[in-house]
Amino acid sequence: MVLFCPCAVSRIPEGDPVFDVEFNAAVAETSTSDAAFIVADLSKKLAYASRNLMQKTKADADLRVKSATEKLSLADKLRRAEAEVLTLKDENKQLKGRCFKLEVTAKDNEKVLESLRKTVEDDANEKVALKGKITELEAVHSRVNELERVYAEVAARIDGVYQEYKKALVALGAEPLPLLEPAEGPQVFFQLLDWLTSEFEGLGEVMGVASDNAASVSFEGLVGNLLLVGAVDLSKLRGDFQYVPYEDLSEEVARIQELKITFFERFWEPSGRVAVRTLAPLLLR
Repeated sequence: MVLFCPCAVSRIPEGDPVFDVEFNAAVAETSTSDAAFIVADLSKKLAYASRNLMQKTKADADLRVKSATEKLSLADKLRRAEAEVLTLKDENKQLKGRCFKLEVTAKDNEKVLESLRKTVEDDANEKVALKGKITELEAVHSRVNELERVYAEVAARIDGVYQEYKKALVALGAEPLPLLEPAEGPQVFFQLLDWLTSEFEGLGEVMGVASDNAASVSFEGLVGNLLLVGAVDLSKLRGDFQYVPYEDLSEEVARIQELKITFFERFWEPSGRVAVRTLAPLLLR
């Protein structure tokens, strides 16, 4: 009996002439029972080989399916990734547009803020300037009020000044020009100055007449009293008598100082001044 090793049979290449000859010779020498055993064993081995082949084929097919599925999955993922990339690019483009708009808006806002800052600064400077002007105007207003009070006080005192001036002129035998109704504001000063100017134009003449009048009354009173007591010879003062200037009579004037005091006390104050005031209006006419 010839025995075949299953492992040997499985390793023999298909269609080998040497194997075929030997196999046929072995089958011829083998009994029917042995042949059945061999056939069953070969069938079993063939079944195992077929199952292994089918498993391998299925595994290969599964591998190919898995690979194809993975490829499809990768392709799908790639398409999705490309779509996401396009979406991101679009979003990025939109974001860039929004960023550009925001930058433009920010620059415009900066310009607006700068303009507002400058406006606020100008307003603050103008406010300070206005406060300074207000302070100046308040000072001017205060000064104006003070001047108005001065004008009113001057207007109120003008009549008093006029009355005192009138008394002084009466002593000289004259009267002042009539005083106009006091004006308002600063015009009261110009009115007063115009009136004083008119008065001063004739005051010199009044003073000259008054001086001459006083000298005349003094001479008449003194010489008249000397004649009364026989203390003077008028003939010596007539004709070519030359009066010595006052500046050349210093010694004589010094000798009569006491008599001058008596003259004022006993003649000028009691009657001489009154005579001058009485005669002054007549002389001015």
